[in-house]
Amino acid sequence: MNSKKFPLIVASAAMALAACSDTVDSNNAVNDAAENYTQVSVTTYTCTDGSVVDDASLCPTVVDPTTGEEVSGVADSVVTTTITCADGSVVEDAALCPQIEPASSSSQKTSKRSSSSAAVNPGSSASQNPASSGSSSTPVVIPSDDDDDTDLEDAKTLTGSEIMLKLAGTTATVENNNGCVTVEGSVATITCPADYYITGTSTDFQVVVNTPGIENEGNTGLYLYNATLKSSGAPILVKNADKTVLHLVKGTVNSVEDGSNASAHLFEKVNGTQDTAKAAIYAKDDLKIKGSGKLTVTANYNNGIQSSNDLRIKNGDITVTAAQNGLKGKGSLVISGGTLNITAKSGDGLESDECTEDANGNCTGVVDGKGIVVISGGNITVNAGDDGIQAYNYVMVSDSTEAATVSVKSTGKGIVSDNLVYMNGGTVTVDATDDGLHSGLNIWMNAGNVTISTKDDGIHADSTLYLNGSTVNVKTAYEGMEAFYIRAQAGITSTYGTDDGWNAAGGTDNNSSNTGNQGWAMGGGGMMSSSKGYIVVSGGYHYISASGNDIDVLDANGTATQTGGVLILEIPTSTSGGMQMAPGGNWGGSSSGSGCSTNMAGGLIDTDNGFTITGGVLIGFGSRTEEYPSCSATSYTSSNYYGASNAAAKPQGSGSMVIYGGDVKSVAQVETSGMTEIKFPNGVSYMYK
Repeated sequence: MNSKKFPLIVASAAMALAACSDTVDSNNAVNDAAENYTQVSVTTYTCTDGSVVDDASLCPTVVDPTTGEEVSGVADSVVTTTITCADGSVVEDAALCPQIEPASSSSQKTSKRSSSSAAVNPGSSASQNPASSGSSSTPVVIPSDDDDDTDLEDAKTLTGSEIMLKLAGTTATVENNNGCVTVEGSVATITCPADYYITGTSTDFQVVVNTPGIENEGNTGLYLYNATLKSSGAPILVKNADKTVLHLVKGTVNSVEDGSNASAHLFEKVNGTQDTAKAAIYAKDDLKIKGSGKLTVTANYNNGIQSSNDLRIKNGDITVTAAQNGLKGKGSLVISGGTLNITAKSGDGLESDECTEDANGNCTGVVDGKGIVVISGGNITVNAGDDGIQAYNYVMVSDSTEAATVSVKSTGKGIVSDNLVYMNGGTVTVDATDDGLHSGLNIWMNAGNVTISTKDDGIHADSTLYLNGSTVNVKTAYEGMEAFYIRAQAGITSTYGTDDGWNAAGGTDNNSSNTGNQGWAMGGGGMMSSSKGYIVVSGGYHYISASGNDIDVLDANGTATQTGGVLILEIPTSTSGGMQMAPGGNWGGSSSGSGCSTNMAGGLIDTDNGFTITGGVLIGFGSRTEEYPSCSATSYTSSNYYGASNAAAKPQGSGSMVIYGGDVKSVAQVETSGMTEIKFPNGVSYMYK
């Protein structure tokens, strides 16, 4: 990606292209100096409906106005060539890749960007087996961790020769001063890179790191050694440093607390201008936190811990309570381990918002490797007054470093990005008042376990939602999953909504002739919207249900297509489908010769332009539907399985209508002995053989 702001269509193409761009295999060493890069050419297609796909056949066909025949819906195609160097960098010219000398068997070099957990390839067709997951390299730039330090501080025994800053009330003393620590009043200033130990208790004292002009001369290490550091301003302030590493020494308990007065957080920058320390621990340059000790941060003024560049947390037992945002890395926030408990009273729990800006400070585009939140390990709990995790460029959760467990509770959105969201592993739980997962472009659900409870959309992508391998349980939502394109290719999901289960909607239908009914037109089969949206199911196992007085289980404002995978649809017993009356009413309903009821307002399946199934399994339980491939007036209860000898499901309620299609050719009560069970995340069972 470059820093130019793309229109929606082009941006979607750019992200899809990037998803296939990095093919460096982390398991293969680079043994030939001449083979120092990988070149990949990828073609993407822009459909006439505005969607961007990587397979021309996925574009919905259109009718040629001259011949009246259906023709390809491809409006344009773009071929992009990506060159990935062996060191993981992406360049435009292979000549810019650094030369790699042949590696011995004991020192083979591998790409830092490859990860077995990062299955980010929206064009891949993964297996329907929920236990399997494809693997490819991550199509994004993550700031490298080039530190050569180790975790020796976790077992370090002090020798008495360390530079030791001893806090005492509003002052401090320095032992073994290297000439780079000055104490003036209630401020200690560090002016050269070295390791500095901080211990004792202060009531109003500040530690400032200011090493101007010193580049690549080593990190400035601050070792918290049973330190209680309070200040009316920012207790730890990094004005200028190549990189500062905050060490939490093993077995120690440390705390940092600032005051609530904004004026006390003012400071003079290196260039002489005035700035504000926006956090209790505030760094103008890169900041890394590591160690197995404990740290409690109380931010009474604004944010808890913030870097104006990259903030990286390797480990530690860290608790943050902040008036605004908990953790913020403006350039990036990368968490690879530790136990983090973050409370953001009025802001976001985790945040990164760097972007290219216009003259008014408005974001106009992404910057490579910036504006990102990456979680690759650790146990993270977030309680936020606004969004739980927020990033401008992208949010990524994986388990590439260690098992990642993320729990988010928020009054805003749970996990949100203006552009992209990647779920590549780990265990994620979201309880949000607004959307659970939200993206201004695309969301890739590639791996891991995700559980969502929300009062709005469970998962929402303005462009495309890819279900590629994650185990997803949307326990409760207004609309379970919503996107312009929903592409279900793998994984196992269960979704419950009080309005729609899956809803494909977005864009504008220029052919709509209705202008007087708030964007909705009454069609011959259902409620026709003025937008478009598409659902394509080619793999995975998906249970979808909805209940309420105005519901659709599977709703597409364009077309819905199933070529594979398993779809189990259900309307619980107490609910009538679509925008209709309570059970017994007949708002636009009718009965077919098979005894099945259709409803012009939806129900189990509601599309504006048709539902097509050519493969896979479809079984639906409910009282009404706008359309169906086949239907049977079969009575069912929650005690038995229904379907065919090769595929059957156990409903949660009871009723007398079952729709079906694909590999299910008829419906009856099924004896399931000898069949294999698949458990959806909500506990519903599907049997097959």
